[in-house]
Amino acid sequence: MRQRLLVVGGSRGIGAAACEFLIEHGYDVFSVSRTLSRHGQWIQADVTTDEGIDRVVEAVGESAVDALLYLGGAWEKGAFTRDYGFTTSSREDARSVLAVNLVAPILLTQALLPVLLKADNPRVILMGSTSGLDGQASPEVAYTASKSGLRGAAQALRVSLPAVGVTVLNPGNVATPEVELDIVEGRFEDQVPIPLGDVMATLKFVLSVSVNTTLDEINLTQRIL
Repeated sequence: MRQRLLVVGGSRGIGAAACEFLIEHGYDVFSVSRTLSRHGQWIQADVTTDEGIDRVVEAVGESAVDALLYLGGAWEKGAFTRDYGFTTSSREDARSVLAVNLVAPILLTQALLPVLLKADNPRVILMGSTSGLDGQASPEVAYTASKSGLRGAAQALRVSLPAVGVTVLNPGNVATPEVELDIVEGRFEDQVPIPLGDVMATLKFVLSVSVNTTLDEINLTQRIL
């Protein structure tokens, strides 16, 4: 039987690439995003709202969902460039970043538990960041706080949900079209970003491992020239 996966953030970047990759490898994929996703069965929803989370739950129905892949993300205006400054960063930005990167994945995991627990090998994969690792904070305060907090949430989820495998993937810069453009236009330092194929292979590996094996965190770092 084909496994059913739910991918949040499926309209662009890593999420869109993951949807396309997973469909090619035989998974049935629900793609969740606010803007149109052309991969899998699209669920239009803003998961930072109760209405959006309820829409996702209704759309997937009552059959088992084998994994939630929360691959969406947000960051402050001008993040990771010289344009960012904490003193001028808006309150709206901070609230939005924390809502997307931290609060939404917690509440969506909770809402999907009934269908996740019907799966033989239920997994939750959360998109962290090297910025959330100890000693590697970036200047972007809300972003770093959200990714650090996500690691803490994952630790608590493993205690609360021993039957579900919870893994945080902490990448540096990944070679999405947006990141490659930032490098070309000089907003990022010279570097070789993490190939998208490496991230996809990592996701496939995590999905293939039994929940009897703990995969707490996987860190991926780009090569600086």
